[in-house]
Amino acid sequence: MPRIACVANSVSTSETDRVILRFYRLRNWLILVGLTLLLLVVDQGTKWLVRQNLAVNEAWAPIPALSKFFTITHVQNTGVAFGQLSGLGWLFMLVNLAVLVGVVVYYPRIPKGQWPLRLALILILVGDLGNVIDRLRTAFIIAQDTGNMWTALPNASVTDFIDIKIWPVWNVADMCIVTGVAILAWWFWQAERAAATTEAMTENQ
Repeated sequence: MPRIACVANSVSTSETDRVILRFYRLRNWLILVGLTLLLLVVDQGTKWLVRQNLAVNEAWAPIPALSKFFTITHVQNTGVAFGQLSGLGWLFMLVNLAVLVGVVVYYPRIPKGQWPLRLALILILVGDLGNVIDRLRTAFIIAQDTGNMWTALPNASVTDFIDIKIWPVWNVADMCIVTGVAILAWWFWQAERAAATTEAMTENQ
């Protein structure tokens, strides 16, 4: 009887562990979807407001006293973040697709407790999707005139508007990408430091 009870308890514990694991997986996916949607709304909403209220290259100073340092400037950017490598829209779309696949594949494999890594991937995903939406929107508009989506992609653009005068104009999606990459760099640096410390302690024993 004690052996049967032990086996029953083992089965019960195993089933409980599977339920907990499914709960954590569901929670993590809900965090991914929820936070991504929230930040995408902020990104797309701010871009829409800029397009509705400012002509291309028009600037608005929300704080006039700081207009020499910061304005909201409507820029249509055909390059990557901060206006680099303009005119390569088709290549950027392929890179965006690769990033999207990479995040979706790797995200569920992140060990429990590694929330900085999860946050970094979510921010990178938001930045990726935010600018993809812009490129697809403008590519479709251009394709209505040219009749060719492929030739429209090189001229597809992203709405940028955060104009800090010592920095290229950018947007919320760019901000998410930069923050996500910075968190990733910090996380890998911490992991490398921890591994070096562990190795040093092992050698000293």
